[in-house]
Amino acid sequence: MKCYRNRIEDGPFLHYRNKHVSQWRLHLAVGLLCGILLAIWNGLGSLNATVDWSVHFANEPIARPFKVPGPDSLCPPFASGDTERINFIESTGEECLTPRQACGVESAARANSQMDIKVYLNVAKIGPPGWDDLLRRPGRVRSCSFNQMLGSEFSNVEMIRENFTSILENSPFRPLIESGNFHTSHWSVVQVSDAIRLLLLQKYGGYYLDFDNIVFRSLHCLRNGFSYLEEHPNIENGIMVMDKNHPFLSFLIRYLMQTYNPKARVSLGPPAFGKAFKLFCQVNDPLFKSGLHQCLASSNLTLYHPDSFFPVRHYELGHFYSTTWEGLNVQKMEHAYLTHVYLSSWGRKVHPNSLYSRLARQYCPNVWHLTKESNIPLGF
Repeated sequence: MKCYRNRIEDGPFLHYRNKHVSQWRLHLAVGLLCGILLAIWNGLGSLNATVDWSVHFANEPIARPFKVPGPDSLCPPFASGDTERINFIESTGEECLTPRQACGVESAARANSQMDIKVYLNVAKIGPPGWDDLLRRPGRVRSCSFNQMLGSEFSNVEMIRENFTSILENSPFRPLIESGNFHTSHWSVVQVSDAIRLLLLQKYGGYYLDFDNIVFRSLHCLRNGFSYLEEHPNIENGIMVMDKNHPFLSFLIRYLMQTYNPKARVSLGPPAFGKAFKLFCQVNDPLFKSGLHQCLASSNLTLYHPDSFFPVRHYELGHFYSTTWEGLNVQKMEHAYLTHVYLSSWGRKVHPNSLYSRLARQYCPNVWHLTKESNIPLGF
C-alpha cells in the first residue's frame, strides 16, 4: 500500500486555497493518514488468520492451569428439593457453538454432574444481516465439533433446538412479536435472549447462565436468587436461579412489557430487572445489599453477594487477559461458585498464560484441547 503526494511547488510552503501550509505539517498529516489506513488494512486481514498457539508461543513455557483457592464445593451433598437444572441459550440461530460458549457448558457439566445441563439453540435466524460475521474474532469461530464433544463426553448435557419465535408467540411477549419490534430492533439477538431465559425459568425452573461464565463449583444448593453490582441498582440477569412459576417471574415479565424500548440494548436487562425487584420486594435503598428478602405473594428472593459470581469485577476485567494479576484479590474466589468473564463473548484476544486461559485449561480442558487440536481459526 503506497501513498503519493502531488508537489505543487518547490520551497518551504505549499499553496492551498490561497493559504500557505508548511510542508512538514502536510507530510505529518499524510503520514498519519497512511499509518491509520495501513493499520485498518492489517487488522481486517488478521480476522481470517489461523492461530496455532503451539507455534505462536513456542519459545514461552505454558503455565499450569489455575485452580481457584478454597474448597471443592460450597454446597452440602445433593438432596431432594435442590436445584436440578442449568439452562443456556444461543439465540442467533447458529447451530454450532464457539469455543468460549462450549467452555461455559463444559465447566457447568463438570462441576454439576447431578444436574441436567440444557443448551437451547434457536432454529430461526434473527438479528441484523452479518451479526455473527461482524464478531468473527478470537474465540468466536463456530464449530459443531464442540456440540458433538459435549454430547458424547457429558451424559448430563443435552442440545435442544427450538424455534424461539414460536415460543415468544405463545407467551406474554406475543405483542412484541406481532409489532415486529423484536425482529427489527438492532438489538434483537440480545432482547430475544433476555425474554427467552425468563420463559424457560418460568416453565422449568433452575438456573439460567450466560455462556461467558466459568463454573468452579456445585450450584445445586442455591435457590430463588441472583446477584448485583455494588455501584448500580441493577440486577445481573446473566446468572439467575429460580423455582418454576415463581411469582416474581410473571411480575417481571409484565413490568418489562410496559417499559420495553426496542432501541435500548438492555431494555429487558439489568436496569429494568433491578427496578422490578425493588417494586416486588419493596426495597427503598438506592443500592442493593446481599441477603434474603421477603416479597409480594408471600415469596422470598435472595440477593447473593457479588463475590459469589463476580470475584473479578467489571472494572478489573483486564486481569482476565493479562499474564500478571498484580492488584487482583484472588482470595475472593474461595467463596465464588463461578466467575463471569467480561468481554469474552466479544472476542477479546487471550494469551495462553492469561488468567482466562489458565482457568479454561482447568475447568473446560476438553474444549481447550479440541480448539488447539482442530486448529480452530483465531483460536480460543
